[in-house]
Amino acid sequence: MPTLSLVSADPVEQLPAFELNGGAPSACDGWQLLAGFTVSVVDGPGDVGIFIDGMASPDGTAARFAWLSAVDHVGGAVVLVVDSHEPVHD
Repeated sequence: MPTLSLVSADPVEQLPAFELNGGAPSACDGWQLLAGFTVSVVDGPGDVGIFIDGMASPDGTAARFAWLSAVDHVGGAVVLVVDSHEPVHD
């Protein structure tokens, strides 16, 4: 499952809670990931959502296409929000 990690020192209160159900992430009703080459949008219900800048350099083109292909293949992605650049653990 492709994973998008957002790093924010400020609390992010509008994203749904991330839960694992039998080792797989549960569906988040009313949310969708619109993954694009130059930008991506995490679109929630109503006016809730996050706009995410995309490519900063052409050097990451192959990796971005691989990620977009994986998102398309599984129909979505897991979005994690963390408050530091420390490794994320289960």
